[in-house]
Amino acid sequence: MRRSWTAYEVTKLSVLLALALMLSILEAWLVPKGILPLPGLKLGLANIALLIALYSVGKKEALLLSLLRSLVVLLLGGNFVGFVFSVLGGIFAVCTMIFLSGREKISIYGVSIGGAASHSIGQILAAVMLSRTLYVMMYLPYLILLSCLAGAMIAFLTIPVVKALDHIGTKMIQ
Repeated sequence: MRRSWTAYEVTKLSVLLALALMLSILEAWLVPKGILPLPGLKLGLANIALLIALYSVGKKEALLLSLLRSLVVLLLGGNFVGFVFSVLGGIFAVCTMIFLSGREKISIYGVSIGGAASHSIGQILAAVMLSRTLYVMMYLPYLILLSCLAGAMIAFLTIPVVKALDHIGTKMIQ
């Protein structure tokens, strides 16, 4: 039987969703289109909220957070193509992060970098499905390289938050 969420867990997930949305908006505002070296490349600031959710709320909730973020962005004026890219990238990223977070010798850096690389794979899969051509796969090595750098940066930014939450008594990583 499925256990129900506590009000605290629902509140925490809601706050993390708001944080993910705010970070997405902040990233779009701070990093104008065309400034990064490859089209569609983003730093992934919203993944800070996703990593926090993974370690503080739970694995299923982290996946739910990713899906909700994509849906809310669509509802707030996104487009269907962007939604497909976001959902596929998010599902690939979260599933990889869930898998890696369960490994004893993999740090939050490995989890974040793995998620970033997997997000790129999901986005390329979306591009292949939508464009109906395999030529977009040539873009993947560059996208993975840059997303791994972004994943390391996201882990670096997330660790102080994780430690602070751990310090105040929530279930977090060591």
